[in-house]
Amino acid sequence: MKILVATDGTEAAIGAARKALELFRNDPEILLVTVVQAYEDPMESAGGFEGPLLSAEEAEAEYQQQLAVGQSALDRTQAALGKPAQLRIIPASDDAGHAIVNIANELHPDLIVLGSAPKGFFQRLLTGSASDYVVHHTPCPVLIVPHH
Repeated sequence: MKILVATDGTEAAIGAARKALELFRNDPEILLVTVVQAYEDPMESAGGFEGPLLSAEEAEAEYQQQLAVGQSALDRTQAALGKPAQLRIIPASDDAGHAIVNIANELHPDLIVLGSAPKGFFQRLLTGSASDYVVHHTPCPVLIVPHH
């Protein structure tokens, strides 16, 4: 069985990964993925007389920081699981839900596991939910593990 676990390194995500291993004890193949903001070329958003908000060096440094945060999330989750996993950082220009569905379409897991931290009504209304998007658009079953 191939299980795709989306993580951001939070306790909710790590708890979901642990729960997946508890449920599927027959040594599943684990794919740990995390989504980071894709590199944004500062010249693409430059406008008028003012030019870009960031220099190319600042944009690159910001992107490298995003990659480091993503790698840290993967490392924390893998350490908590205590078993080897395939690790993948997904740079995405849209939201995490779209990126997770896209990687699921590419890797064809048997199951996607997501942690879910509670959001208030207004926060969910304004920001949406990656887990809601994944549940409604993915090609395979999804296990959402609530975090309390």
